[in-house]
Amino acid sequence: MSTIRGFLDNLRRVKAEMIANREAEALTIALDQIALVKLRIQQRGIDSSGSPFTPYSPTYARERAQKGYQVGFVDFTRTGRMWANVQPFVVQSSVFSATVEMKGADEKTRAMLSGHENKRGNILAPSDAERALISQANRARIMRYLNQILGT
Repeated sequence: MSTIRGFLDNLRRVKAEMIANREAEALTIALDQIALVKLRIQQRGIDSSGSPFTPYSPTYARERAQKGYQVGFVDFTRTGRMWANVQPFVVQSSVFSATVEMKGADEKTRAMLSGHENKRGNILAPSDAERALISQANRARIMRYLNQILGT
């Protein structure tokens, strides 16, 4: 009887911990996703489908080159402020899930992202490989809780 009671107490404790940590863990996973997207774009200049972004216009490429910025591919990086201000935000939360959206933390960044989206699509969209890594991170999170319940 005490074994079943202990198991149920442990189950309740782990469930409460999982619910209490859900939003913070979702934000952590989303930060990893942002880092993966940023790395892909800044290192290779490709979109979520693996295609290069539409090149810089000749005039803008010349201006970038004169100022010492790379022009080999579109990396959406000049000062770095836009990428620094792309953050995850919990937009919906329940006992069962947390929905996180990646967006600009300020109006200027949101306007920049909107302008990029109009010209080159949603640059914050993860690739299939990035989605797989994020799913793997979420499964690992869930497995940590299950292992606590099972005592393994």
